[in-house]
Amino acid sequence: MLGKNYFHTRSKLGTAIEALSQLAEHAGVDPSRIAILRNLMANLKDPFLFVVVGEVNSGKSTLLNALFGDDFCSTNVLPTTDRIGFFRYGKEPHEFEVSDTLMEIYRPAEFLKDFNVVDTPGTNSIELHHQRITEQFLPMADLVLFVFSVTNPWGATAWDLLDRIHHQWKKKIVFILQQCDLRTEEEVTAIMEHLRRTAAHRFGQQFPIFSISAKQAFMAKTTAVDKERLWHASGFADLEQFISDVVESSETRLTKLINAWRGACYILGEVKERLATAAEIIRADTELLSGLEQSAREQEQRTGLKFEPLFEALDQSFMGAGLQAEPLLESRFRIFSTLMPPGKTPEEIENLVFATTMKAVRRTVASGAEAVEDDVRHLWERVAADLQEHFNLQLSVGETGRPDWTEQRQRLCAAVETRTAEVLKQLNLRDDLQRSLAGRNRWMWATLIGGLAAAAVGALLGWKGIFPWNAVAFGVAAFSLLIGAWIGNRTANQIRNLYTEKLERQRVAMGEAQRRTFTAKVGEFYRDFVRLFEPLRGVCQEHRQKYEPQLNAIAHLERSLLELERILRPVEQILLSRIEAARARAAAEAARREPEAEPERVAS
Repeated sequence: MLGKNYFHTRSKLGTAIEALSQLAEHAGVDPSRIAILRNLMANLKDPFLFVVVGEVNSGKSTLLNALFGDDFCSTNVLPTTDRIGFFRYGKEPHEFEVSDTLMEIYRPAEFLKDFNVVDTPGTNSIELHHQRITEQFLPMADLVLFVFSVTNPWGATAWDLLDRIHHQWKKKIVFILQQCDLRTEEEVTAIMEHLRRTAAHRFGQQFPIFSISAKQAFMAKTTAVDKERLWHASGFADLEQFISDVVESSETRLTKLINAWRGACYILGEVKERLATAAEIIRADTELLSGLEQSAREQEQRTGLKFEPLFEALDQSFMGAGLQAEPLLESRFRIFSTLMPPGKTPEEIENLVFATTMKAVRRTVASGAEAVEDDVRHLWERVAADLQEHFNLQLSVGETGRPDWTEQRQRLCAAVETRTAEVLKQLNLRDDLQRSLAGRNRWMWATLIGGLAAAAVGALLGWKGIFPWNAVAFGVAAFSLLIGAWIGNRTANQIRNLYTEKLERQRVAMGEAQRRTFTAKVGEFYRDFVRLFEPLRGVCQEHRQKYEPQLNAIAHLERSLLELERILRPVEQILLSRIEAARARAAAEAARREPEAEPERVAS
């Protein structure tokens, strides 16, 4: 694409200015400033004007088609060869006859948005009024492509018109030796040398000269199979690069580009000033919400550190309940109780442990919940004071203006109590004790009955005078009673160990369950505290939805204009250097002429 870098920069600036214009309107910037900005951009979109001049059959139309890679300038477009064709962009192809000698031709070719092309009649065929129209376009041209046919580069009319173009308008003129595929390389070289000498002789300067074959270039860009070879043979690459350089170095357009960029920077500054309040609101909202959440997290951590004694008290309450129930268990180990069925004792033990533990838990957790409530209440008071001082916000909840934490406190107590009850039910003391005591009872009855039976046999044998078997029977009876005593003592210890071990195991599980539940509910307590600010969070969210897109747009525009600055700042320095150099040359010229004028003043 011709002038790719320039058009890319212009497009990027145009996108930024369009977005900035909309943002400025929304921000309430003075409409006249926005209009100026858009006018600056509109001026940048003025198409480059290329005028193609040359004799009839010099290959001007083919050159234009090759230059833009589109058969938009075919010879059948103009009804006659003595009409000027002014090619412009149009959504639909059509022609408009301005006069007998000028026709505006509209084509939906994208490149015509950036380039207007004037295809003139041959210099050897135009009449006086054609020439006047031709000369109306030449002063406006960004570049004049002067086409010489390699078959006849010596036409006098072309050089005569060139005299007027050069001396009157000093336009950028490019010599193009067309149809070079019709001559040998040596012939082309000789013709180009002749053009250079003629230009130097007639105008005292050299013009850029390119020898090309537009036909080969057009084929390389469109239908040819051997595109690379044809493109290389056409010699078109150097011409395109030169034209791109002309497009990208136009001082007038670069100055407009810089002015538009500077105007955009200025308007962006105004927009930023107008939206500074919005930025401050977003900043304050962010600071406010993050401060609330941070304060809640820090206070929750401090609250959590205070409750180790509470967990120790809960642990001790459970073990204390076990100690209180232990006498009921010991009562089952007495001689007469041992021989009796367990009855309801295991259930009584379990109920006592449950009731005693739950009573202590209610008392302890209620105290802990009140402590949590106190911490949250103090946090509320501190946050309310900070909001009043820093943000001028008056917090008020409910009829009293202060939040009621009764529900949260009750919920915390109920959760710990419920979890404690669930763990206590898993203790399963009644069934285990029932089974162990029943087994002990059976052993004790077995040994007692065995001992009594042996004693009765011994007494009977003694009555009948059967000695020493009566003594053996009494020995068996004594041994049975000793075994019964040993079994009774051993099973009592086993049951005591079973009771203690079950309490100890459940003690660990209960401690962990109570700690997790209490901590989780304290977290919910503080989350409920944060939820009190949901209306405020909603207001902040509305602010963010309202202002954040604008602030993001500003940030995006700043990045875009900064990238453009990196491109345009060096260009601006070069243009300023050129201006300073021109002033220096003008001053030197004036100083040189002043001594020459001095003798004339003296003579007069």
